[in-house]
This record gives sequence, C-alpha cells and structure tokens, in this order.
Amino acid sequence: MNHPPSRRQLLRASGVTALAAISGCKKSASHVTLTIGDQKGGLQSLLQRSGEAANLPYKINWAQFAAAAPLFEALNAGAIDTGIGGDAPFVFFLATNPPAQAIAALTYTKISPNQAGILVRADSPLQNIHDFIGKRVAVVRGSTGQYITLAALQAAGLPLDSVNFSFLQPSDSLTTLLSKGVDGWGSWEPYMSLGELHYGLRPLPLNVQQLGGVGFIVATNAAISGKAGALHDFLARLSRARAWAAANQAAYAAGFAKDTGLPLDVAQRYVSELSYKIAPIDTESVATVQGLANLYTAAKLLPRPVSVNAGFNMDFFAQT
Repeated sequence: MNHPPSRRQLLRASGVTALAAISGCKKSASHVTLTIGDQKGGLQSLLQRSGEAANLPYKINWAQFAAAAPLFEALNAGAIDTGIGGDAPFVFFLATNPPAQAIAALTYTKISPNQAGILVRADSPLQNIHDFIGKRVAVVRGSTGQYITLAALQAAGLPLDSVNFSFLQPSDSLTTLLSKGVDGWGSWEPYMSLGELHYGLRPLPLNVQQLGGVGFIVATNAAISGKAGALHDFLARLSRARAWAAANQAAYAAGFAKDTGLPLDVAQRYVSELSYKIAPIDTESVATVQGLANLYTAAKLLPRPVSVNAGFNMDFFAQT
C-alpha cells in the first residue's frame, strides 16, 4: 500500500441471496468429509450455536488454529480442505503460489476501532506511532497485527522499517509484552478485547480508516473440484448462522465464550462490536488484497511483487 488501501467498513451485503441459490447442492455432498480450518473455535461455535451444524449431509472434521498463518500453512499442505483467514495473512499465502483459492468473502457490516491495533502496557510512555521508532512490536508474521503496524507507519510518513518485529503467536505476544520483552503487540479481535479487559493493556490511537478489511473462506483446488457440493452447503449454513448471530447477540456471546474459553465480557464486546456477512468475491476485494501485497513488497517482507488475481475463484457461487 503506497497509501494504505481503503479497507472497507460497510460492504455489499448480497451474500445471503447468492448463497441461497446454491444451497441446493446438498445431494452431491453425501459421503464426503470436509476438514475445516478454524481460528480459536469461532466457526465451529457459530455453526453449533445457530443450529446450522445439525443434519449435515456430510461429515465435518474441525482443525483449530491460533491464527491464520498456521491455518494457511495447513491448507497449503493439503491437511485441511478449507478455512478462514483475513486479507493480510492471505497475501503471504498467495506469495507461495498455493494450490488453493478464495471462494467467498467476509465483508463487514459493523466494525469498531477494536478490530485491530497496537496494544501497549498501561504504564507505557508510548503514546503514538512516532514513539515506536526503534521499538519492538510482537506480531504473528503476515498477520493483521503486522499489517496494522505497517499501515500506521506509512500513514504517519515513517519508514516501514522503523520498528523491529518479534514474530510470536498471540499467547506468547501477550506474556512477552506483560514481561516487557517487547514494547507493543500488533493484534486483532478477540485478542484486543482480552488484552484491554483482563490485562490492563491500552490500544495506541490509530486512524480508524486503517482498520477493517475483508476476510476470506479459502479452499484447496482439490476440494473445489471434488467437494463442491459440501463447500456450497457449508457456505450457505455459515451465511444463515451469521444472520442468526446478528439477531441473537446475547445468546451467541454466551455460547461463544463457553465454547472457546474466552471470558464472557470479552465475547460480549467482540460480538457486539463486530459483524460480517458471507458474500461473493468482488473486484474491490481483489484490489484490497493487491494493495496489501504492494505494501508488503515495499516493506521488503515479500521477495518479489505478487499478483493476487489467481488466488480468487470468483465463479464458485455460480457452480451447481
């Protein structure tokens, strides 16, 4: 991103209609096992609490990950059929020329500044991104947390190498920040709420326009060709589950907390402040990801420029 790309806060909400048209594909999904990569139990809890996990015409095996980067590694290796991840880690995935494509977008209908940011200790003297020059920021490599740090640097006119990244998983990032091993933590929800509500962490003020991009459901080429019926049914169920969650926030938050082990107040804030719909992939989604790839190339995090077009299957919803 020469200028951080405009990461959409309100996007087209046409996913339900498109998914309804393909939900009749159940009959072709019989005797299929779909292995789904999930992040901290979010999708699994959503489907179960909404009732959409009932009466499946195929079997689901869930694989849980702490972040999108290891999920995408499993997808690249063919260990899972499909999974969920944000646009920032998706760029690093595409840089490996994976045998997989995005088949649906997660577009935000409601968003808050808590979705992503840089957390610091309550007693930290650091007050803005300029104070971070030469400081250490814990991030998952290729994550939304790393993106938001780079975007903040660029928006402030600072060199992209102004901070030193420590590549750690979320739980290690938290403990390292608390022990003063790093100066900040580039994070995302629900870790943002967990850090603020239970560990006294403080989010660095950032421009809200830098927050809130788009996520994707990504599937291997083998699953797209061999398990299309199951994938279509899964997307339709996920879309209905999201509609249920939006209409039943209290019930969803309570179930989400119980299923994932998150504190109830964290789950409640996460559910109340963040909402998305399943939608077809459009050209704006592709452009957003290309902007991210350009930013990572400028930051020398990718060895060469990446064209992202091949990473999207924009026709999947039209398949029957």
